[in-house]
Amino acid sequence: MAAHKHEVEMNVVRFGIGLKYQLNKHLRLETVVPYEIKDQDANVGGLENIDDPEVRRKILLYQEIHHRDETYQGVSDTDLLIAYHKHGIFGQNDMLTAKIGTTIPFGKTENDPWKLGDMGMEHLHIQFGTGTFNPIADLRYSFPVYGGLRANASVRSKYPFYENSKNYRGSWDVTYTGGLNYRITDWLSLQTSYLGLYQSYAHWDGEIDINTGLRFSMVSLGTSIATPYNFPLSITFMLPMQQETLYDDSASGNDAFKLGALVSITALYSF
Repeated sequence: MAAHKHEVEMNVVRFGIGLKYQLNKHLRLETVVPYEIKDQDANVGGLENIDDPEVRRKILLYQEIHHRDETYQGVSDTDLLIAYHKHGIFGQNDMLTAKIGTTIPFGKTENDPWKLGDMGMEHLHIQFGTGTFNPIADLRYSFPVYGGLRANASVRSKYPFYENSKNYRGSWDVTYTGGLNYRITDWLSLQTSYLGLYQSYAHWDGEIDINTGLRFSMVSLGTSIATPYNFPLSITFMLPMQQETLYDDSASGNDAFKLGALVSITALYSF
């Protein structure tokens, strides 16, 4: 078939409702219920250079099987965590928070897209969950540097350890951060941080999913504002520094993954 390339862009909007319940002085229960909107735009590059209408028709039909202009939305897997936090570990005003828990498989999953593709059937690589309960561990530490300046670091990992009912086993991942927070006034603070992520391959029936597996790093700059009515607001801008997929398929001319800039807006309400 004539040379062409699938070009797929996706914009993702994610809403999250988080709840925290203080059990005692050191322990609290936390959960986050996310809702995602994934808008996919699919095109075929190089189609304008193909004159044969039958070849063009087959290429477009093949595209419809694999990638379509569609918007997908739904609830994603939920985190359920118990957190232990303690002040004064190494100094008077430092704080350590350790969390353990699991994901709750609320997100919609798909059948094996590779098998469906081999049979010429329409399929979807986009999922909203893993279909499994995945253990989570999260460790965070912050300490004062000088005046209103604090430093912080964190590491978080998630590890799916079994397949779901559709023979899918999700990626395990590790996320690590380091940053600074500077409180300018009682109602305004600035934050900057570095974030790195390693995500392993996911598997379908024991076989590697080559569309998964990723390393990337980002830098962020944000601000937090204390608004009236006990309703603080945070806005963060994140820019990718480095990104790399684990599967090297550059020789075949397949699509490369490119992560764009991200914007995060967080509003909190305590009651």
